[in-house]
Amino acid sequence: MEQRVIIVIPAHNEEHTVTAVIHELRRVAPTFDRVIVNDCCSDATGEILDALGEKQLKLLHNLGYGQALQTGLKYALLKGYDVIVTMDADGQHQPKDVPGLVAALQERGADMVIGSRFCQGQAYDTPIDRRLGQLLFSYLTRLLLGQRIYDTSSGFKAIRATACQAIVSGSFMDFHIESIVQLKLAGFQIVETPVKVQERQHGRSMHSIASVFQYPIKTILLTLAAIMDAWVVRRAR
Repeated sequence: MEQRVIIVIPAHNEEHTVTAVIHELRRVAPTFDRVIVNDCCSDATGEILDALGEKQLKLLHNLGYGQALQTGLKYALLKGYDVIVTMDADGQHQPKDVPGLVAALQERGADMVIGSRFCQGQAYDTPIDRRLGQLLFSYLTRLLLGQRIYDTSSGFKAIRATACQAIVSGSFMDFHIESIVQLKLAGFQIVETPVKVQERQHGRSMHSIASVFQYPIKTILLTLAAIMDAWVVRRAR
């Protein structure tokens, strides 16, 4: 039986890039469904998606990446999809990599496949402060899990519905290292596959100067919550 796949795309003010992303997804993954979580866009993103005939979940307030993504995951589970792909609307994630992420779930016996910028010695130009944080959390996964995840903050993933259910049933997540820790400790299999990521050309990153200090503290607290969630999930399986 063929698996039902949906691509969940959180979007906040991506009017310059969303058309190209949708057109390319239609070309390279024509059998996969899509849903865009419109995180209270104040630009023309919503109107563009309406004109394209794309399914939108329109949030009344800007909830931020983590909660927008969880909205999309819950929708996918409610509709009975077997595999959920998560990617951004800003053009950095390349649609051509989507089929490979989905295929890797089966080929590598995984519950989550992470599209990684850093595995297999890949180089990706990123600000030094952000790269230091990525290295810190990458080595933390090896300490906690016995498996190093090179790109813990990647938003480009393919996930089986069973793993998604474990994520959305737990505490609030930003869907970065804490969800990886939760799933791995609960017994799910996680692998990485290399992808190339484009530099952002339009819009603003969700990272700021303040987030350099806030993100590590918040992520550590969420990871502690994820460890507790994993313990609960594992006992229930």
